[in-house]
Amino acid sequence: MPDRLANVPRGLRQLPRLLLSVLAVASSAATAQDYPSKPIHIIVPYAPGGVVDATARLLAERLGPSLRQTFIIENKAGAAGKIAAEFVSRAEPDGYTVLYTTTADLSLLQGKPSTGEAIRKLTPITAAISPVGAITARSGLGLDSMEELLAYVKSNPGKLTYGTAGYGSSQHLVGEYFKQQGYAMVHVPFNGIGPAMAALAGGQIDLAITNLASSLPLAEDGRVKILALPQSEPFDDRPDIPPITKAIPNFAFRRPFALYAFYGPPGLPPAIVAKLADEIGKTVVTPEIKARLKALSIVPIVTSPDEFAAMAQEIGATFQTVIKSADIKLE
Repeated sequence: MPDRLANVPRGLRQLPRLLLSVLAVASSAATAQDYPSKPIHIIVPYAPGGVVDATARLLAERLGPSLRQTFIIENKAGAAGKIAAEFVSRAEPDGYTVLYTTTADLSLLQGKPSTGEAIRKLTPITAAISPVGAITARSGLGLDSMEELLAYVKSNPGKLTYGTAGYGSSQHLVGEYFKQQGYAMVHVPFNGIGPAMAALAGGQIDLAITNLASSLPLAEDGRVKILALPQSEPFDDRPDIPPITKAIPNFAFRRPFALYAFYGPPGLPPAIVAKLADEIGKTVVTPEIKARLKALSIVPIVTSPDEFAAMAQEIGATFQTVIKSADIKLE
């Protein structure tokens, strides 16, 4: 059978496809114009009462009035975040079901061989906030700076212990990174940051890779010593605590790796992604929210969807490098 399109110019043959693309963009814009027209569900992969849940509720308080719609927090804890991520990955890509999680935990989940493709294809919307991390030592350890700690560990490999929120956590991977740089310490995993900090304050472990909010009250009581922030920039509210790059200039985690961020189902229309990112960005820099976050040693992060997608990819790639080098099994 002769090809009826053989004599039609190539540009005209592509016209239907171009028209479909234009219609898809127009449809997405129209959808975003009416969005949101019903309540938005924020899925949190952790139990109520933690920092992720608390900040989700804080942001929902402000996003509701700005978008003139109700935000409903749903906690779907379990399986290291997989239950919540799976739920959102199966949701309609209409912007009414979004995931609020830590980028580090989601990156680790997405890197597991057994993770389904839909979870890998969750749509990055934007980062929102970042808790400031901390490298904290027990009182009486006798090491008063990150430089002193590194020098001691180099000369005494495997002698000091460090606690984290658990095996395979982002804090554990930072500890493994130290080991790969020649600073070997013994990992002591706990079921969360709280128990790790209690053990540190009690002198049962030497160090904790933790966050500033959990460390400051204990430091003020003289029960622990904060040595450094595991990031490249200082924290404006505590300029007395140096970033770790002062001691390790080539520290791999240049950006804050503990980003709390929003993701949508696979295929979420770009116009809705942009609208949500814009509103979240405006919300986290309002004076009221900034003040409340600052009290928790949390900083706002404003990103475009593309910027956030690049950051998330960079964080995931850094973690995967550490995981492969240390032969860590996360299944």
